[in-house]
Amino acid sequence: MGELTVKCLLYADDQVILASSVAELQMMVTLMTRTLKEKGMKVNATISPCLAQSNVSIPLSPRSFRNILRTFVPVPRGRVLSIKDVRILYFSNNFMKPKVYNLAGIKGLLAEPDFDTNKPTTLYIHGYVEKSSDDSIHTIVRSYRRHGGYNLLILDWSNLAFGNYISVILGLQKLGERTGEAVEKLIRGGLALEGLHVVGHSLGVHLGGYACRYLKYKGFIVPRLTGLDPAYPGFYLPVLVPPVNRDDAFFVDLVHTDAGGFGEPLSVGHADFWPNAGRAKQPGCLPVTLLLTIEDFCSHWRSWRFWAESVEGGQFLARKCDDYDAFLRGRCQEEPTVNMGLYATPNLRGNFYLRTAAKSPFALAERGAE
Repeated sequence: MGELTVKCLLYADDQVILASSVAELQMMVTLMTRTLKEKGMKVNATISPCLAQSNVSIPLSPRSFRNILRTFVPVPRGRVLSIKDVRILYFSNNFMKPKVYNLAGIKGLLAEPDFDTNKPTTLYIHGYVEKSSDDSIHTIVRSYRRHGGYNLLILDWSNLAFGNYISVILGLQKLGERTGEAVEKLIRGGLALEGLHVVGHSLGVHLGGYACRYLKYKGFIVPRLTGLDPAYPGFYLPVLVPPVNRDDAFFVDLVHTDAGGFGEPLSVGHADFWPNAGRAKQPGCLPVTLLLTIEDFCSHWRSWRFWAESVEGGQFLARKCDDYDAFLRGRCQEEPTVNMGLYATPNLRGNFYLRTAAKSPFALAERGAE
């Protein structure tokens, strides 16, 4: 990684990007403009004078600005800005590439010879400006394949997850209902409801919540909804759209890793887990980052890394406690240890705290609950 000294500002469509020089900012404008021209769009950008008094060195990589650039792109290449182009990917250990179904044609999945309706089924939903080729999806898919025994479905809504954040979240409820309709077709076609588990990250948590609410309205209560650092901006103070809550499924468990930043800071599940206090900066993440860079998402993304590791058997043990300070002071040692992650049990209620390692493997087993 190189070192970036923050000196200048780029204002691009109401977003602020920091860089080391006017020349570097001009290069970024050129890159964004080229990307947007391919989509038939324009970008309005102005560069401020350099801030000579700034002297902050921040490591960056060539991928650092990937997510920022995606906010200027309305839809990934080859996709259409329509719910009709939202896809469900079915991953099986019997083939390398996923089978792809749009929501309207999801009943075709029931005809797959290796799709066992009696197996437990996990529906994973990614977050904002993500797509199915990103590391989060690869990590989740790899963990479930290594575990075995699951029907793994990925809701690929990347065609509606790019562009303006507010526009994206305002469309989530409708998409959640359409997703719920697709799952309802599977249930009515024989999918075992008792084995259904919806797992979402960031915006995908709220999207999963809307799908679960639709199914509940239709008489199908989803057994478990897991939220991996549910998105905070736009859902709390002020409320633009209703957030996920504990009424969305029989058991709602949440893993908080960037509370008050990209992740919501409230206890809204039946069981809320707060590894390392649930806030940035998570151990192993850079102490100083540029807003909206890949490095800035490190704590937010820890949630799906913890989840994937738990699927592969990583033991994240936690204790119920009033807060993280009391946990660290050993005031909750009388509480039994419980599992965070895949093996969390539906009887759990309250707030649970634990520590993790700074790098993979993150799970510390009993040491993490001390």
